[in-house]
Amino acid sequence: MKVPTHADAFEVLCLQAASDGRNEVLFGDCLQRARTSLRPFMLGREFPYVYLEFPLIGDPFMDVTMLYGLVDQGTHVDSPAAPHSDELFDWYAPLKRTFNDIAFGFELDVENPELPAAAVHFQPRAHRELVEPFCSVAGEPERAALYLDLAERMPANWDLSFFGMFRGRPGSPLRVCGYLLPEEVSRCAEDAHHLPDVFGTVGFTAYDDAMLEQVRTLLAACSTYVDYQFDVYPDGSLGDTFALDIELDEKNPRAIQQSFSSGMSAQIMGMLEAWGAADERWKRAGSVGFARALPVELGDGSMGRYSFALMPHWLKARWRGGILQPSKLYLSARAGLLD
Repeated sequence: MKVPTHADAFEVLCLQAASDGRNEVLFGDCLQRARTSLRPFMLGREFPYVYLEFPLIGDPFMDVTMLYGLVDQGTHVDSPAAPHSDELFDWYAPLKRTFNDIAFGFELDVENPELPAAAVHFQPRAHRELVEPFCSVAGEPERAALYLDLAERMPANWDLSFFGMFRGRPGSPLRVCGYLLPEEVSRCAEDAHHLPDVFGTVGFTAYDDAMLEQVRTLLAACSTYVDYQFDVYPDGSLGDTFALDIELDEKNPRAIQQSFSSGMSAQIMGMLEAWGAADERWKRAGSVGFARALPVELGDGSMGRYSFALMPHWLKARWRGGILQPSKLYLSARAGLLD
C-alpha cells in the first residue's frame, strides 16, 4: 500500500475506535460525522496530535482536539468551521521551527450535524512573549491580558502552559491550563491546606470541603502528570469551573487493559463511578487500545512502515460551583511513518 494521507489515516483510526460495538456506547453518531467533516483539518507535514473526547455518563457524543506540528505557510483549512485561520497558520509556521514545544490547533464540536466554528487552542508553554502576538493574529487581542495577568498570579509549580478560546464570542471565558508535576500532585494530595492556599492566591472561590476532598482523593491515586483548568472571564474574574485532566500513562494496548482492569485507571474510574460522574462504559473504553505498523511503499519506491495508534490518554474530572460534573475520557489518535 501507498503511504496514506492524513485524512485517510484519521478515517482508519475512527473506524478502529468504533469497532467491537463501541460506537453507539461511547460516541453516538459523532464518529461518522468526524470522518467526513474533519478531513479538511488533517493538514501539516506530520499527522496532527488528535484527541477524541467523549463523556463517561449520559448521552454519548464526541469532541475533537487537534494540534499541529510543522506546517507550511499558506496552509489553508477548506472548511467554514475554521474562518480566518490562514493568518494563524502563516504566523505559526515559522515560529514552530524556532520554538519546538509550542502548539496551535482547533477544538471541534462534532455533536451537531452542522459543524460549528472551531475554538482555537494555543500552547505557548514558557514563551509568554508569544501570547500577545497570537491573540492579535486571532483577532482577540484583549484576551492576552487575561492569560498573562493570571500567569503572574499563579503560585510556584502552577505555571500556565496553554489556553483555548472561542473567537467572536465576546462574553465567553478564556480556558487557561497548566501542568502539575508528580511532586506537586503529591503535595496537593497530602497537605490539606495546600490546595485552598492555591485557590486563594489565584482568586478561585467556587469550592467547598466536599470538592476539596474529592480532588485530594483523586490526586492521591495519581502517579502521573495532571493538568488543571480555570475559566477567566473578560473582566479578569475566574469562573466557577475547575477541572483536572489526569494522564493515563500507558504506552501499549496490553498495559492499557491491565490499567483498566486492576491498575490506576480502574481505581480512578471506580471512584468517579461511585460519585456518579461515570457509569460502566469506562470499562468498554479500556478495550480501545490499538497499535499496528504496516508496510508501505515510499515515494522513492523503497519500503517503510506506517503506524497507527489509539490509546486512552487523559481523564477529565470537572467541578462547577463545587459540584462534580460528568467525567470525560480523551483518546489519543496518532499515525505516521516510523523511522
